[in-house]
Amino acid sequence: MASNWCKHYRGMHNKTSCEAGVAFSSLSGHGVKGFFEACPCFGPERTGTCSKSEYPTAEELEAENIEMAKVLKNMMTARAAIVSSCGGPWNRGTKSASGVIDCPVCNSEESLRYSRAGYNGHIHASCSTEGCVSWME
Repeated sequence: MASNWCKHYRGMHNKTSCEAGVAFSSLSGHGVKGFFEACPCFGPERTGTCSKSEYPTAEELEAENIEMAKVLKNMMTARAAIVSSCGGPWNRGTKSASGVIDCPVCNSEESLRYSRAGYNGHIHASCSTEGCVSWME
């Protein structure tokens, strides 16, 4: 689900301002408990204000939801192909595996590189086709 956060917000970790140059410390309630509820970065329904806040339109949110659904569907398609290539679902005691298979998303031959951890079954994968699937679990 797409977030209705300000378009200029890209996180606060190791940052003092948003992409529009507004210092987080200038926002009402910064640094105290309850800041999230007031911070205008996290949506127009917050109690705080910011002169540069800009939120996505309903159409932009819908487009982002559609794109995210496509990305997740492609990832699950590729993941299923990798699990099949590994001989089935991971179980405790399964050895690590890695390899290259044909990508079921873009249909490129031997383009989907992967590794599956023996410890927990997590998969890291990336297709060599630009814009195709890539993820780490």
